[in-house]
Amino acid sequence: MTGAAPPEDAPAGHGPDGASDDGAPDDGAAAAFLASVMAEIDEEAHRRRRELPARLERELDELFLEHAPMGNRQGDMSAALRMVDASVFIDPVVPVASQRPAGAVVKKGLRSLNLWYIGYVTHQVSKFATAVSRSLHLVDGQLQELRRLVPPPSPVPVVAPGDATSWWRPIVLDALGSGDGRVLHAACGDGWLVRALQERGVDAYGVDPRPDAVERAELDGTDLRAEEPLPHLRSVESFSLAGAVLSGVVGGMGAGERAELVALVSDRLRSDGVLVLHSLTPAAWFDEGAPVEADLAPGRPLRPATWGHVLHGWAVETHLGPSADDYLVVARR
Repeated sequence: MTGAAPPEDAPAGHGPDGASDDGAPDDGAAAAFLASVMAEIDEEAHRRRRELPARLERELDELFLEHAPMGNRQGDMSAALRMVDASVFIDPVVPVASQRPAGAVVKKGLRSLNLWYIGYVTHQVSKFATAVSRSLHLVDGQLQELRRLVPPPSPVPVVAPGDATSWWRPIVLDALGSGDGRVLHAACGDGWLVRALQERGVDAYGVDPRPDAVERAELDGTDLRAEEPLPHLRSVESFSLAGAVLSGVVGGMGAGERAELVALVSDRLRSDGVLVLHSLTPAAWFDEGAPVEADLAPGRPLRPATWGHVLHGWAVETHLGPSADDYLVVARR
């Protein structure tokens, strides 16, 4: 039995779905076939457009704008404003068509009696809606200009977070190793400091924005999480932490992120809490041998003495590294 011939529109040597004769997919042929089908649909819609009443077409457009998800219209404000513009004018002349005898006459009489009142009200509402629509268009224009001028936010990379051989490890253990309560380390890396604190009986855990940094270390049961420090601190309860260690994250933060970080830590730490900050010095940050992440960071590190002003009201103790390339800040309430 002979099989049916493929449609005339199908490319030679391919089935109607753009597949080759041997069953292997052909992306180019499938794309060409789809383009020809879409062209036929557009041509048919253009040919029959005159058969569709203008009022019905407008109602269909309004229904689409009202019920279609914003994602299908690229989620921009301009698409939403088109629906506002289409609804600005309120027509006071209501339809009078009726399927009942004399119904149209009764409706027309009621419309004539109330048109002067309804028309006055709808005119005021339409003026208000027009003013609101114009204001929203101005807001949309300013937002588009800001979107063009302001670069998109870039993630803060982790720069020199330290390891088990870091010179500042004993200082951190002395500052946090004898207290009780929860202690956070960000960025924790493989959890080297978390494990050292746990060996001293501290309830420590860590977060790190680099997923590959904690995946291997999670297998040994250490409480490590692949999370950004700022979003994590936003979810922590107030006064629930006894200490926080921030290594490799404060140097590259911008001014706004750093201010939010200080505010969050101040709220999350207890009254006797301890905050430890580790960062490169500005000189090391701009040195030729600085990590590549320093060039990708949105901000730059502060000088050690500046933290005394940023952490106003805290008792700040600064430790400079042996090579003067990095420093540690220990702050207490």
